[in-house]
Amino acid sequence: MFVCDSGFVYAHISYLDETCNICLLMITVNENLFHTLSNCRRLIAEKLTHFGCLKAIQGSAKENKSQYKASDVGIPEIHHFLYKTKSASLLTSPMYEAPYSSQSEQDRLLSLYQYVHQRLHNSRLPVRLLFHVGKSEALLGRVTSGFELYIAFTPFVSKGAAVNAMDKLLRWIKKEEDRLFIRNSPTI
Repeated sequence: MFVCDSGFVYAHISYLDETCNICLLMITVNENLFHTLSNCRRLIAEKLTHFGCLKAIQGSAKENKSQYKASDVGIPEIHHFLYKTKSASLLTSPMYEAPYSSQSEQDRLLSLYQYVHQRLHNSRLPVRLLFHVGKSEALLGRVTSGFELYIAFTPFVSKGAAVNAMDKLLRWIKKEEDRLFIRNSPTI
């Protein structure tokens, strides 16, 4: 993270080409870099086009294979989850669906995930697995050296059933990781 004494950051936002709905966002603390960033954007677009990456990005955006629902996982007790790899800081999470369809319910769920995160990472008493039962859902959080996982379940799930569902979810994530994460990106 960079620090700017003036408190401002500047963004150069542009489409990669006229037919593409994909934007390139570059952020700097130097207000005088507009022309440099414009040139950088041109070079990036040229390289992406030359190596065929721009068409692949456009195709991927149109197919949207990375979007999925919690119900696609095939574990009915799971309403939602958030998985983060520690090695590459990659995240995956299903689209929101009932009971988290409204913005207020999504915000409430994220607040619950934050609560579980804080409990797992408590400096005085860190834990690796936490099961929390609330009014509307049960939550399971797990931290290992390789990942962090936060899962929202139906409110009446037992801890044992939640742990079994978590194990099934981890197997599903492992099986689908090439679809869920960009792990091997070409260098241009």
